[in-house]
Amino acid sequence: MADYSHMTDEQLARCIPSAESGEAVAELVSRYTGLVLALAGKYSGSADYEELVSDGLDALLVAAPKYSPDRGSFSSFASVCISNRMKNTVQRAARRNERISELSDEDIPDNSPTPEELVIINENAAEITERMKTLLSPMELGCIEGVVLGMPYSEIAERLSISVKSVDNAVTRARAKLKGILPKL
Repeated sequence: MADYSHMTDEQLARCIPSAESGEAVAELVSRYTGLVLALAGKYSGSADYEELVSDGLDALLVAAPKYSPDRGSFSSFASVCISNRMKNTVQRAARRNERISELSDEDIPDNSPTPEELVIINENAAEITERMKTLLSPMELGCIEGVVLGMPYSEIAERLSISVKSVDNAVTRARAKLKGILPKL
């Protein structure tokens, strides 16, 4: 195993494309993190600092395999690549902010429900819940509640102390029973 800490930046850059380059990447990133953070700080007035750091590190990793000695020192090459990527990030952020500022309040429709609509929604939800309670067995109701909450079948099975297959069967039966009263369950 190579000792990457004693290699030059140029040697590390040549190691990056190899299959076992994890340690070389880690060494290169540790050497250039300071530069990436400094450049991100420089450009962060116009873009998100974390986005700049992420893009800077990505630019470093993209630059390493593309480096060739005829381009000068690796540190200069990497610095230019990182800086260019961050400039692109700043330009993207500026365009994004410009588009947002061009939108007026009139351009953004208010889709929030009115108080009357909220009352109707709550009444409909209560009615559907009552109908579900009359149509479904307690096990089917428990399984459907778990599905609506986004729980995996294994968690529903554990919660109800039944097998995963029983959950699957109960959900299938419940869906068939509820098909007429609920849209796409």
